[in-house]
Amino acid sequence: MEIATGILLGLVSGLLSGLVGIGGGVVIIPFLVLVLGYSQHLAQGTALLAFALPVFGWASWNYYKHGRVDWRLALSVAAGIAIASFLVAEWVQHLRSATLTKIFAVFLILIAAWQFWRTFRALPAVQEETMPSAKRMSIGLFVGIVAGALKGLTGLGGGVIIVPLLNFLAKTSQHLAQGTSLLTMTLPVGVTAVIPYWQKGNVNLLVGLALAGGILLGSAITSRIAQKMSSKLLARVFSATVFLMGIFLLVR
Repeated sequence: MEIATGILLGLVSGLLSGLVGIGGGVVIIPFLVLVLGYSQHLAQGTALLAFALPVFGWASWNYYKHGRVDWRLALSVAAGIAIASFLVAEWVQHLRSATLTKIFAVFLILIAAWQFWRTFRALPAVQEETMPSAKRMSIGLFVGIVAGALKGLTGLGGGVIIVPLLNFLAKTSQHLAQGTSLLTMTLPVGVTAVIPYWQKGNVNLLVGLALAGGILLGSAITSRIAQKMSSKLLARVFSATVFLMGIFLLVR
């Protein structure tokens, strides 16, 4: 039952990930908590294991083929994630599960509001070569540190903050931000965040692997579709779903 649920949940998460360039933890973690009865720590640790595997390799390749991946920027973001996610994931093991759930719920609400607001503001993208390389890499490192801290704290894959920050700070197009985010999450930087959860017994290995398989397939499918369509409407629907999940977790 848990394995089949993991595959299906990973598939749904992957379908969203391929379209909007996020890890999908905003779907996986609340579902594991609310439906399978996992503690917040176990849900986050299991999701982190799935994201630590190269589940977005196929999806990021689809973006790369269309010139919508900046691999240098992805590497700098990945470096920041590796540093920050381990330190925060180690600290978060000492928080009460109920406290962590509330933090996670508030985070979901804020991200949903931010993402919904973004769909009404078309931030102009600049040509990548107009920004000095050193500045671009520094921005990538900063984005990675912020994303890594949130990854270790909440168990999210990082894309929910990587994409909007790359849009805003690095002035990338939406497609380039999503493709770069997916490549970043394909790299094995998430392993550092999994270790503290694993050491505390807060990882379900089989369910994590089932999630990974579903994510790989789902993101491969929709990443192809994303090259030909606008994700604005989907982003609004997704934001509303994430917002409701956050509210439910906050008041339950």
